[in-house]
Amino acid sequence: MSALQFVQEKQVLFLLNALSLCIISFMLLLFDLPVNLIILINIISIFFFLCAMLFEFYRMKHYYGNLMAIFEQLDEKTLIADIVQEPTFHSGQVFYSILKSATKVMNDRISSLKNSQQEYYDYIELWVHEVKTPITALKLILENYRTPEKMHIQTEISKIEGYVEQALFYARSSTLNQDYKIETFPLHSVVNEAVKSLSLTLIRANGQINMDQLNLKVTSDSKWIIFILKQLIDNSVKYRSPSLKISFIAAKIEGGTVLRISDNGIGINKADLGRIFKKGFTGTNGRNHAKSTGMGLYLCNNLCEKLGLSIKASSQKEKGTEIKIFFPDKLNTFD
Repeated sequence: MSALQFVQEKQVLFLLNALSLCIISFMLLLFDLPVNLIILINIISIFFFLCAMLFEFYRMKHYYGNLMAIFEQLDEKTLIADIVQEPTFHSGQVFYSILKSATKVMNDRISSLKNSQQEYYDYIELWVHEVKTPITALKLILENYRTPEKMHIQTEISKIEGYVEQALFYARSSTLNQDYKIETFPLHSVVNEAVKSLSLTLIRANGQINMDQLNLKVTSDSKWIIFILKQLIDNSVKYRSPSLKISFIAAKIEGGTVLRISDNGIGINKADLGRIFKKGFTGTNGRNHAKSTGMGLYLCNNLCEKLGLSIKASSQKEKGTEIKIFFPDKLNTFD
């Protein structure tokens, strides 16, 4: 609060005080008091009035200034009423009481929403684990049959398994700080695992895999990186050209390591490129070439941010797409 703002707020009080001094001075003149005495009385009155206003200004400025400073430093803004002290002046006490009541209502609602959200996530995790059982059973049943449709069925089961896994990782992404393990590992370990888990899909798509410089080591959560790579491979398969080629090339650069995942697919429209990491965005390719949920790249971007990584995409229509994942040497996660 500035001095000008304080005066504007108290302008009625200032005007009334000035008016009262004028009336009192006029009445004193009627009683034939000396002018010098009247002036002295006015000066004393003005002095004590200004002292009272200065005290009020300092008290309010100090309290509200301290309140704003605490509020700006808080990460959880809804805790402001529990931290700030109750003011000594009445108008501030009324404000403090309202703030505390409103904050309590807000915190109760937030707590209720968090509980509901946690129940939903727990249900999703339970559902995923339950549905994995029949998927595994189907795989075992297929092992005993030799039919021309076997590989096709296995591919479709792998797709179901991929969507189930995507649902699980989406549910866990909001609580990633409770479910991660940071370690140092060579890039070829996670790339090989991702390729292996989608081997049937790649074989059916006649895909060729190229790897280079994957002996470089990075620091992150290998499980989540494998999931990200599987989403990228799945996209390359969905939007492939007749002869699918996917390359995984790593390079050491200033500040960290970059992994380039490129394909020779149909590419991404220039108009869509800036929005591919948005939740639910499918773009022209998703509508015309394959059924897409628009969740894969969104999850990749979301997980990379939480893991302290960065992900970028570049593409040329009918020439392919390249995704770059940057692993910094100094990892800073969950800010």
